[in-house]
This record gives sequence, structure tokens and C-alpha cells, in this order.
Amino acid sequence: MKRERLVVLLGILVALVFFYLGLNAWIKNKEEKITPPPVVIQPKPKQTAPPTPPSEPAQPPAEEKPKEEEEKAKKVEEKPIAKKIKPTEEKPKEEKRKEEVKKPEKENLKQKTYLVQVGAFSKAENAQKALKKAKDLGYKGSIVEEDGLYKVRLKITTADIRRDVSRLKGQFGSVIIKQ
Repeated sequence: MKRERLVVLLGILVALVFFYLGLNAWIKNKEEKITPPPVVIQPKPKQTAPPTPPSEPAQPPAEEKPKEEEEKAKKVEEKPIAKKIKPTEEKPKEEKRKEEVKKPEKENLKQKTYLVQVGAFSKAENAQKALKKAKDLGYKGSIVEEDGLYKVRLKITTADIRRDVSRLKGQFGSVIIKQ
């Protein structure tokens, strides 16, 4: 009888040890999975400002310098300034060209019509409030009764749906594009 008890107790002890070791390994493995992946930040290209020509150095009063020195100083100062002005004139032209290129790209985008749901309400009054809010923002929409809910859907015609969706998310919280 005593021997049977001893065998049962030893079996329980061995089972507890294995359970403890398995639980410990499982917790460590779970902690490794919980750690978020490293965030990769893409460096943004630095925008270089066009070089500005240095301002003209302050000239000492004319009383201290003879006229000959003043004339030489003016000639020396005028030459570097003229050289520096030319590069600054060329860069704005390049920027204008880039702007002209960007504008046609935006015009080439096709206008698409999207059906966007901004809310589903159990009460018609709440749906009416949401529709009024959307109309105040300049959107056209309607309320559709479906599955016992009043769904507020907007018809949006735009080339950039992301901009409109982010604007609507800021006002309504969530947005679903139905198309």
C-alpha cells in the first residue's frame, strides 16, 4: 500500500515538473512572438534650398577711403555679384518646369465615382444627423434601410479617393468604400 502511494506521488511529481518546464518554454516562446517587428523608417530626401547670394558687405563711410579705393572696391564687388545672380535665375526656371510637369499629371487622373458608407444606425434619427453632417461637408448621399439598419451612403466623384476618405474618417470615425 505504501509502495503504491509512493509510485503515485512520484508520478504526480514527474508530471508537475514536465508541466512546469513546458509552461516555462511556452511563455518564453509567446514573449518572443509578442515583440513587435522593428519599424523601418524610410529616410525622406532632404530638400535643398536654392543658394541665396550673400548680401553686399557693408561699406565703410566714404570719408575714410580715397576715391580711387572706392572705385576699385565697387568694381571688385560688382563682378562676384553678377556671377552669383546667374545661378539663382536658372534654378527658378527649373522649378517652374517641374511644376508645369506636375500639373498635367494631375489633370490626367480620371475622375471615378465611389459609393462610400459612413455609418450604419439602428435609429433613423441618428442616420439623418449623419447625412446632414455629410451634406454640410459638401457630399451628396442617401439613407438605405438594410438588415434592420439605416445605412448612410455617400456618392463621391473624385480622382483622389484617399483624400476624401481621410477627411470623412476625421468626421465620422470609420468609412467603408462600397464601389
